[in-house]
Order: sequence, then C-alpha cells, then structure tokens
Amino acid sequence: MTDRPDYRTHLRQRLEDAEVPRGLHTGLVEYFAARRPTGSFLQACLENDFGQACLRADVENRFALYELALFLFSYVPAPAWGSPEKVAAWLADPSPVPEIFE
Repeated sequence: MTDRPDYRTHLRQRLEDAEVPRGLHTGLVEYFAARRPTGSFLQACLENDFGQACLRADVENRFALYELALFLFSYVPAPAWGSPEKVAAWLADPSPVPEIFE
C-alpha cells in the first residue's frame, strides 16, 4: 500500500500550490482526471491561446493567467494541452488517463 493521494487530490494540491483560483479547480481536475471538456476560458488556456483566454476571462480569472500557466507547465501531462489539436486528441482518447505524480 502507498501513502500517495489519489490523482484528483494530487491535482487539487498542485492547483493550490500554483495559487490557481478555486473556482477553476473542478474544471481543471476533471479535464485532466476524466477527460471532461471545460468552459471556453479554460479551453483557451489549455489550447495555449492566452489572447482568447484574456478576452473570455471573468474579473477574477483575468488576473490568474500566470498561475494557470505555472500549473500547466509544471504539473500536468504535456499531451493534454498546448494546442487545439492536443486538446481535441486528449478529449477523444478513450484510454485510461495517465496519472502523473511528479
């Protein structure tokens, strides 16, 4: 048996570490842990389209782009984000999600 937390708990801790606003946690955790689509703001972030992310952000999240970028670059699987093609492929992939604990 291991003391390692489950993957969702791990992702939530990393979101806290990166200081991503709590209102974004569920969308990001479910995207990475269960391949669930996100809203348009997070989709733009995941697609590495920070121009569109700025236009789609609400008041709180427009000031969180650095924290989101820190989380994406530091804690999640590279095949899951970075371009529209990567996001589409991640969402369409039927295989189990790779649980990456750094």
